[in-house]
Amino acid sequence: MWSFLMEEEELDMLSDNLQYKCDLFTENYQILKDNFKWEYSMMLRLSGIICTNAGLKADTEAIRNAKKIIKNNTGIFSNFKDISFFVLSTLFSLEQNPESMFLKTKRVYEEMKKIGFHSSPYLTLAAFSVAKQTEDENVPAVINRAKEFYDSMKREHKFLTSSDDYGYAAMLAATDLEVAEAIKDMEFCYELLKKSFGAGNELQSLTHVLAMGEEQAESKCDRVLKVFESLNRKGCKISKYHNLSNLGILVLISEDVEKITDEIAEVNQYLLEKKGFGRWSISKQDRTLFSSVLVVDEYLKDIKKNSLTMTLTNSITNLIIAEQTAMIIAISSASAASAASSYSD
Repeated sequence: MWSFLMEEEELDMLSDNLQYKCDLFTENYQILKDNFKWEYSMMLRLSGIICTNAGLKADTEAIRNAKKIIKNNTGIFSNFKDISFFVLSTLFSLEQNPESMFLKTKRVYEEMKKIGFHSSPYLTLAAFSVAKQTEDENVPAVINRAKEFYDSMKREHKFLTSSDDYGYAAMLAATDLEVAEAIKDMEFCYELLKKSFGAGNELQSLTHVLAMGEEQAESKCDRVLKVFESLNRKGCKISKYHNLSNLGILVLISEDVEKITDEIAEVNQYLLEKKGFGRWSISKQDRTLFSSVLVVDEYLKDIKKNSLTMTLTNSITNLIIAEQTAMIIAISSASAASAASSYSD
């Protein structure tokens, strides 16, 4: 297991930091809801938690400015203005130079298309991930690694692997994992967990995240099942068919299943009492997702603050990317499905 796993005494249940993050998150959601009334509520929550994890109150003017930058530099049917539009605007709004980061992301997007990635809103998100994490001179190598990961995923699961895996390919490309070994690990985890979760896209996404852990596949998968059971037992609903990749992040950052799931349950209960996060406002699964993200972010920041080596810092950075990637893809996919359903009614 990676050596930066949290020790038992290092984080109290619903610490002052976690309560502050919960309050900031719910405040950010309300700010965004009041200012962007036509956006999907889950995309507003997603943007709210992105701002929260950056330690910031949502800046609506900065988001509007980022939206203008995207509009002014893309065509009418651009994938940058599809389901990813609002979350990308939020991500760019957090940059010191939003226009520069957008233009870099757009260049990466075009380069990714040139080597075989297909136009998609998910490709815009993958391109941002590469642009954000990669120095200009290293971009071609990272893009090629992302394509190698994606093609390898596709060979193993021809019908499951699609554009919603672009973000995971970019995430893995940023690591120092050897492609063949990582794919082998994914497939071993897939086979081990298939009986419990069923074959499908959610399980595949989970294995993409698990591949980032150095433990043996059996150990990682055993803890996945323990976390799944523990969260459901504590009233934090996790479906076998929804947000499974989030389990992978929890498995990679803590060996203490009861402690981390207790903390998530505490946050979940706290959010339950907040406007916009009650039983009639959000599903149990999605509230559990956001509760998990808040807890995970606190773990990762605490670990990073105390890390002593560049190698360790880089590993934690990769997990932070994985956390954000899994969350954005899960919510974007659900929002896209909801939009498609609305159009068909």
